[in-house]
Amino acid sequence: MASTSTNELCFFLRIKHFPPVIDGRINIQEFIEASTDLVAVVERLGSVFAPVKFDMQGNIDKLKNLYKYDDNSCLLELMLAENANGSPVAAEGVLWLNRALLFFEILFSQILSHVQANDIDINMKKIFTVAYEGSVKRYHNWVTQQIFSFICKMSPTLPQVMKSFEMDNDLKGFETKIESFHKTLHLVRQKIDEFFTENNLFTEQIKK
Repeated sequence: MASTSTNELCFFLRIKHFPPVIDGRINIQEFIEASTDLVAVVERLGSVFAPVKFDMQGNIDKLKNLYKYDDNSCLLELMLAENANGSPVAAEGVLWLNRALLFFEILFSQILSHVQANDIDINMKKIFTVAYEGSVKRYHNWVTQQIFSFICKMSPTLPQVMKSFEMDNDLKGFETKIESFHKTLHLVRQKIDEFFTENNLFTEQIKK
């Protein structure tokens, strides 16, 4: 339900955006906060998405447990330093987390285009499948692909999504939030992809 009070903002409007890329830097603390909020979004999609939630949370936990950082630390600099020490375990967590971000980037882009066209009676199963096939499917083995295919087929409808996000009475607010969130997600995800390519990290996994 939409609300005009800052203290009573509905769930989806409270979701933090990903941090801006400033001078080539990504604030790790803000990145973790936004990623954690995105996990909360996944949880709202229903129990069928539990594998996605646990996978994302596991990779976030790698960052929190393996990196020492403060409110000014840069994610990319930490990954570079870790790789220089020869064991980029947390950086591999970022690699997989970033693939999940691409899934949601495609998903939100698809939803946004339909909402902007005032078309909310859309095939969400198809949209989730398009997002999966355009992001992480190529990195999964056959068994995992079957699991995710089932997840996509069990996805909620758009009205159900909006209700679970507490936005069922505010289509315009839903559209505005998705649009702004999508922009910050895309810029951060793209920068991380560029970082891996420029520093020749996980080259074989990226080209898979």
